[in-house]
Amino acid sequence: MSTDFACPSCGNEWSMEPDDDGLFNGYGCPPCPVCGGEGAYADDYADYECPYCHYEWRVYGNGGLVFGCWPNCPKCGTSANEA
Repeated sequence: MSTDFACPSCGNEWSMEPDDDGLFNGYGCPPCPVCGGEGAYADDYADYECPYCHYEWRVYGNGGLVFGCWPNCPKCGTSANEA
């Protein structure tokens, strides 16, 4: 059964079959095959909207939290609201 992954850095999405040990080429979440960034499970994300500029974006990994906190807007830097 294949598992879906997404790259928070470049947005690439891919699927992989786990190895016999349950890992993916030795990783729990394999690096992105396009940019080499840290991969995340494709279903582990949160959508955010900036309360100031209303920009909407998606953050992968750790339920979308960054160091346990909601992320700042990538456009204006304001603390986000969950969409």
